[in-house]
Amino acid sequence: MYEIKPVKDKIFDFWSNFSIWFGADFGIAVIWAGALLTPYLSLKQALLVILIGHLLGNAVMSLIAVEGQETGLPTMVLSRGPLGGRGSVLPSILNYLQLIGWTAIMLLVGAKALDAIFPGTYSAWVIILGVLVTAWTLVGPENWRWLEKISVALLGVLSVWLLYVIFSRYSFSELWSKPGEGGLPLLIALDLVIAMPLSWAPTIADYARFAKTKEDAAWGTYLGHLAGSAFCYFLGALSNVAIKQPDPISIIAAYGLGIPAMLIVLVSTLNTTFMDIYSASITWKNVNPRANAKLHVMLVGAVGTILALIFPIDKYEAFLLLIGGAFVPLAAIMITDYFIVRKKYDAGELLSDESIKVSGVIAWIIGFLLYMGLTMESLMGVHVPGLSSIGNQIGASIPVFVTSAVLYYILDRWLR
Repeated sequence: MYEIKPVKDKIFDFWSNFSIWFGADFGIAVIWAGALLTPYLSLKQALLVILIGHLLGNAVMSLIAVEGQETGLPTMVLSRGPLGGRGSVLPSILNYLQLIGWTAIMLLVGAKALDAIFPGTYSAWVIILGVLVTAWTLVGPENWRWLEKISVALLGVLSVWLLYVIFSRYSFSELWSKPGEGGLPLLIALDLVIAMPLSWAPTIADYARFAKTKEDAAWGTYLGHLAGSAFCYFLGALSNVAIKQPDPISIIAAYGLGIPAMLIVLVSTLNTTFMDIYSASITWKNVNPRANAKLHVMLVGAVGTILALIFPIDKYEAFLLLIGGAFVPLAAIMITDYFIVRKKYDAGELLSDESIKVSGVIAWIIGFLLYMGLTMESLMGVHVPGLSSIGNQIGASIPVFVTSAVLYYILDRWLR
């Protein structure tokens, strides 16, 4: 569990993979992301964009899942393929730091939602969530199998109930026919959706390596994330159209239904945040193979909790999103290298690799710089001549992914 050597005990079936990825993006943060689509788009347009974005983005997730299952290696070790052992260190450090940041943000978001249900309890909830999610991470894959399935069953029931509460108070036909206000290009809206599955790129193989078959890994990841994330995106879009609020949880609590709302927040926070903590600990093993990953689980959990308590980490969410852009080109070159250039990996060679592969590093850096140029204005308010106007029209994820993949393929052929 805490090693980066090839996994021998393949214990995750389809439903184990499905459960993990259903829970990964079933939460308030994704509901908020869905709310960004409306009222600019109509509910019809939003649903179309949500489906297309997830169908495309989840394909990337599935391909990395196949890499993980076939090799038994975690994601950042797989990045040694196109980058080399030493070349993979910087992306690993960036991933480690961003996962600590996202741990803190997820704890903050969950605690704020619970504080809205039970006022005056924010600090207590940060600590409770921090302890629970760290403990959840430490129980290991053997126990995740049944814990995740139970949580998904609970979230499934609560999801149906959540829709019932909303539709019992609002007319679906009226909401469905309501036009959008405009102002958000469809390609930008699509980029907002694709960004969610791509944001998981540096963590996917960390879990897929435990899958029994590559079909379990690929389809469990694909369909699980599609069901959980797409539902929450739609719920956010629906809530913003119906009640002009991006978060239906506080509205439900206002109707005196605080306990079900609390369960949704609690379970979804645990499901998402344990993945940030576990993947951070495994990522650090790629930087320092001798590191104690279990110790890093506790360290990341503690630091994330402290940041959520004393530091306005949510004010730096745009910066974390910008750093996360490093993994769009990384996913592109990893998939290109594994499925097109090299066809397969030798796990022993990857683990002993201490090289820097120039073609991969150049393609990754150029892709990362392109992503920053395209998104700097929307995320940080800094205009980049030439690139900002393009990014504001077509987004960043698709052009960066395609550019990085093509550039890596050309450079690999040229520099080989």
